[in-house]
Amino acid sequence: MMRVAVILAGLVAGVIALTLAEGLLRLLDVAPTSPSDPFAGFSSTVPLFEPARRSDGAAIYRASPARLLSPEGHIDEPQREFLATKLPATFRVFVVGESSAAGFPYGTGYAFSSWLERRLTAELPDWHVEVVNAAMPGYSSRRQLVVVRELAAYAPDLLIVYSGHNELAERRFYAHLLDRDPRIFRLQELLVETRLYRLVSTLVPAPRARPSIPEFTVDDVRDIAQMFAVVDERVAGKVYPTPRELAYAEMLYRFDLVEMARVMRHAGARVMLLTLSQNFADWPPGASSHRPDLADDDLTRWNHYVAEGDALADRHDDCLHALERYAKALTIDDQFAALVYRVASCERRLGRFNEAYAHFRRASDLDRVPHGAPTSFNDDVRIVAQEEGALFVDVEKLLERESAYGLVGDDLFVDFCHPNLRAHQRIAQELVQQLQVAGVPVPAERWTPGRYVDPDSGSLYAADPTLRTKEHLARAATCMLARRDDCARAEVKHVLATDPDDRWARQMQQALGQRDVR
Repeated sequence: MMRVAVILAGLVAGVIALTLAEGLLRLLDVAPTSPSDPFAGFSSTVPLFEPARRSDGAAIYRASPARLLSPEGHIDEPQREFLATKLPATFRVFVVGESSAAGFPYGTGYAFSSWLERRLTAELPDWHVEVVNAAMPGYSSRRQLVVVRELAAYAPDLLIVYSGHNELAERRFYAHLLDRDPRIFRLQELLVETRLYRLVSTLVPAPRARPSIPEFTVDDVRDIAQMFAVVDERVAGKVYPTPRELAYAEMLYRFDLVEMARVMRHAGARVMLLTLSQNFADWPPGASSHRPDLADDDLTRWNHYVAEGDALADRHDDCLHALERYAKALTIDDQFAALVYRVASCERRLGRFNEAYAHFRRASDLDRVPHGAPTSFNDDVRIVAQEEGALFVDVEKLLERESAYGLVGDDLFVDFCHPNLRAHQRIAQELVQQLQVAGVPVPAERWTPGRYVDPDSGSLYAADPTLRTKEHLARAATCMLARRDDCARAEVKHVLATDPDDRWARQMQQALGQRDVR
């Protein structure tokens, strides 16, 4: 009995001591920032933006180091801060999305948000323009909604949403958070909110391994390469999303878009929804699977027709007769994404561009990885924009108009879904045109269009050669994940030709060599 009393007394004393320590920290206004986000963006406990001071002493909000982490630590990027007190005649725009909107692989300084700010500043000379890039690599709409709810407190005028490529990936890494009992989750939030917890976590930071790019060691919830690892697993055939998971992901995506629109409307701001674009003409599907009820004899016949078609198309450059063989295979099984992609490629070579467009699009939708967002997501964007009264920009159709015969490919994308510099500039130009038409923030007659001209891509590459290097490294990494080793080797070769000591290229070269050995 005495032992129990001693234990209880010790517990009570411990609680009192912790309470007094917490009270003292609050009394002294000691409020250390969290060095990491244990909730990986699924909670607002660790905000995306935190109070800070600029070098000139101005009070600002700046992206939290707990959120902006790379394998080497904090990323200091432009467009990640804004004034704490909004100035008069300010047009404050926030952009949310994933790595595409964040400007990967270039960084936010070259994302469409950056070109948008330049254009708006030139064409709205009577306004102070703030375009804040709140897009986060790896985030799906679920975590973006948490961000949007935070942004509503920062006096936004416009929210731009470009999102949808990560909807099928988060559960791979965050099931432990998504499935946690809400009561336990809330208790953990209360703990993390205490000053004492933040002070201790600052003094004793959690160890964090540094992953290498080729291996994509991404089990750390703070690593921005996580979504790439999901691609790697699905290309390897380890796991595919089920029809139920696909339907559930789309339902959540549409729900989150609606909620973003309503949160911003309640905050007195407008929302602009953008459809998604991707490289579907020059980037093959990541993984294919046959229809589940395909019999062995039918599979043998299917393989025979495909082999004949491949021989005609590749060795004899005879796409006309190759399509006949492919058509016979499609009557047996039309669900294999790689075959549909081959059909599209042959149709493009024959100049049948409308047919090629339809089959490229279908191949992307059949991709079991998938590398891009399904067509239905863009349908959802259009419907939500109409139902919620949001501004709307059809980026999908925009980039089709910018592409030969509407076949969007390598000329506008670094890899499978990340726009290149020209694409970012064109998106920004289209956003400005639509804002002017809509009279946001002022009627069209008060704009001064034509005062800004984008620098051409060539001059940008000449001024900063590392932009090309970033493209090659990003493409090499995604080619490795897609098991397209020849593509990866070519990209690594480009980098090493200009910088033989580039460590990322060297690591990828080593990883490719290890694959050859295996």
